[in-house]
Amino acid sequence: MSESAKNPMVEFTDELVDFARGERRGIRNPFVMVPVEPNIEHRVTQRVEQWATDPSGGLKGWEDVSDTKEKNVTVTSVRLDELLPQTTAFETSTDLGPLDRVDTEAVEETLERNLAPELVETLISEYLASGTVYNHRSSVIVLLNLGSLYPFTRASELLDELDRKNVSTTVGIPFPGRVIGGRLSFFNENARHYYPAHRIGDKVTEGYMTDV
Repeated sequence: MSESAKNPMVEFTDELVDFARGERRGIRNPFVMVPVEPNIEHRVTQRVEQWATDPSGGLKGWEDVSDTKEKNVTVTSVRLDELLPQTTAFETSTDLGPLDRVDTEAVEETLERNLAPELVETLISEYLASGTVYNHRSSVIVLLNLGSLYPFTRASELLDELDRKNVSTTVGIPFPGRVIGGRLSFFNENARHYYPAHRIGDKVTEGYMTDV
């Protein structure tokens, strides 16, 4: 195996394309996650966005690739922090009047309860319902800047909502943290059980970014 094949960023894009082509199968929907060092999450976002628009270079190419049923593979990157202001939960939390009168605990509870469902609804409305992205395994959607939602929602909650809403695309999520014993440690906190998804075991660190 070449050194580049061991790069978790390369493994991440390789497996997304393989799932989209139908060459791999997940436990449920084709979800792939890769841990990244929190302080380079935005650099990872920029690199994935570049790959989504121009598949040439060091990461897995997907242009002109089709799945087993001859559907073309496509890749779309979505910044979660850009969807956030479009949710009712966010609007409610920022429209509660003077700060000295705001019950911060109530705001946090509102976000924790409603943010994941509303983010997924917004994603579906903007990309799937509009026809921008075809709701099929051959379409790859990569959800970026997950760390911007911390601590109000987690990858597991987003994946649960995508499953409940019958989103059938291949979904990739770089998440800030690490994998411990097969579980996700979000921002290196205590590892928790989460929705079954394929995990890249090695973390993307700064050194890996020079090889992609």
